[in-house]
Amino acid sequence: MPVSSCAVSPAPAFPSRPVAFGAYFVALAFMVYQLTLQTMFVPLSGFICKDLSMTAIQGSVVSASFLAVYACMQIPAGVLLDRFGSTWLVPMACVILGLAAFYFSWIHTLTGALVARMLMGAVAAFAFPAVGMAARRGLPPFMFPLMMGLADIGFGLGGVIGNFGSALLQPMLGWRGTMQVAAAFALPMAIIALWLLPRQWFGAAVVAKEEANAHGGLRRVLASRDVWLAAVIYGGGCGTVYGFGSMWNQQLALAWDWSPAQASVISTSFFIGVGLGAPLTGWLGGKFGPERPLKWGLWLTFVMLLIWMKPRILLGPELPRLFAPPLWFDSANVGLIGLGVASSVLAFEIGCRSLPTRLTATTVGVINLAGVGCGAALQVIPSIVPEIMTSERYTEVQAAHLFFVAALIAAIIACAKVKRVPRS
Repeated sequence: MPVSSCAVSPAPAFPSRPVAFGAYFVALAFMVYQLTLQTMFVPLSGFICKDLSMTAIQGSVVSASFLAVYACMQIPAGVLLDRFGSTWLVPMACVILGLAAFYFSWIHTLTGALVARMLMGAVAAFAFPAVGMAARRGLPPFMFPLMMGLADIGFGLGGVIGNFGSALLQPMLGWRGTMQVAAAFALPMAIIALWLLPRQWFGAAVVAKEEANAHGGLRRVLASRDVWLAAVIYGGGCGTVYGFGSMWNQQLALAWDWSPAQASVISTSFFIGVGLGAPLTGWLGGKFGPERPLKWGLWLTFVMLLIWMKPRILLGPELPRLFAPPLWFDSANVGLIGLGVASSVLAFEIGCRSLPTRLTATTVGVINLAGVGCGAALQVIPSIVPEIMTSERYTEVQAAHLFFVAALIAAIIACAKVKRVPRS
């Protein structure tokens, strides 16, 4: 009998598509769930502060504690996922997240609220690296940018569910009952995750000898030039999403004499642009490589941001007041800013492609830490400008926007330094 007739076929490089997409979407569902719990605090904060006798500042500290611990845990979560896999860690994180939410519904003190929110932030940190890990371990490399782009939609979806869901349930159940309903989803999600994350593909990775301890893999990630460039790119892009999208575009719209309702329309157009741009640029990055779509997106954002600012240096001291475009123009302008800045999601492809698959979660954690950190900074730092300036309101807000211009310039410079890799 010929030897070839009894040879064992090599194992496939990737799981079947149903297994791969099942793993990706259950990780994505976990990310949406943690974002839902994160954003639920804002619409419920008034009731929580009143019930717990907290001041507005104390409520803000409780709210921010989630994001602070989430950011600090990005790298440890990524390292643990790469070392031990997501098969057990994701279900465990789901359960702990639900228990922390349930505990939060029973607290009566500021200390208890902080402990619960910090615990939620710690286990929520596993969600986004798990999404990147599922995409890269389960699907061919050309699909990774698209999958990370689709994950950006999950951010918006989690925010919508958290805000509207809590606003709908609170009048019927109160804030404690609303948190308990949200907590009840954790156990079913954990069971589904355990089923859809098979150990063969998403368990502990085969770790290289030099990476047998946690520090070895992390050192290799931090030694990568592409990871640092990707961190700068995603920091500039994500910082613009967090800071400009969440606060400052609406501030300038109000300074341009739009009504609060009209300013909300303009602000909403930004997130529509992000929602459309992330999967679009992800698809383009998978098809043509990430460099060109990223460069086009960042330059589009930069130009449209300057047009949105209508700076006095370009138009003269009185023209900003005289030039009053219609609502559709400003909405389209801000929507294009969102469309362009969404291309920063391609930073994950740039950072991950030169490293082995077994280090994906660590790499995603490092890059996401840069994005979250810059996002938090660009929410707070621009607010200093109106405090130290004594000019017209729109001039002060224009000056605050210069921080976003600087962040985009840094991202554009980093993008220019990325070495183009030929598509195979």
